[in-house]
Amino acid sequence: MFSFDALLTQSEILNTIDEQGNRYIAKLKDNQKHLKEKAIKTIEEFNQPTDRVDDEDSYLTENNKRVSRKVEVFQNKSADLVMYHENFQNIQSLIKVTKTLTNAQTGEVTISTQYLMANFKTTAKEFLQKILQHWRVETYHYHLDMLTEEDDHIAYKEPFSIAILRSFTVNLYQLFLNENKDKKVLLTGKTTMADIKRNALYRDDFSVQLIESNYID
Repeated sequence: MFSFDALLTQSEILNTIDEQGNRYIAKLKDNQKHLKEKAIKTIEEFNQPTDRVDDEDSYLTENNKRVSRKVEVFQNKSADLVMYHENFQNIQSLIKVTKTLTNAQTGEVTISTQYLMANFKTTAKEFLQKILQHWRVETYHYHLDMLTEEDDHIAYKEPFSIAILRSFTVNLYQLFLNENKDKKVLLTGKTTMADIKRNALYRDDFSVQLIESNYID
């Protein structure tokens, strides 16, 4: 199964995947105005979702915000297609994901909504699992880029070794964050991934502390 963020939601790619008998889940882009608008209007015609699930495994981000998600799936029970579009074939499921961020300190709540489509039918729970799997990969690549500047560096020599070192670095930062998230142990006073990187960049003693920590057996 293929999953795509907004950048790759293109008709040629998705139609080719579908024609080859593979599955996809694709996020609807804001710059694909007519596609997204039609999906939202189609969803609004339903009295209720075909299936829905609330993510029970909410978690705290490094910015001390609790994250929870609600997934609603809309499908045509009497036919394969839930929506026709002249450029995209075989749209069988429309998915609405409502993400709620709650600031653990102030109680402030921020709600955002994303829409996706898929060329197959399954339960809301399974869609949630597949979406979370994709977002975990995206989050990991985001950290690789932000913390190790992966996108700005081309490794012509030993690229696999460099990739391993980058992953090793991000994992060290994450382990330190997990242990010290609510503690003021850095000179900057904060314990975020960005501050861990900043301290490791300018403090050799801190870098040595990370490497010699009990995280590594």
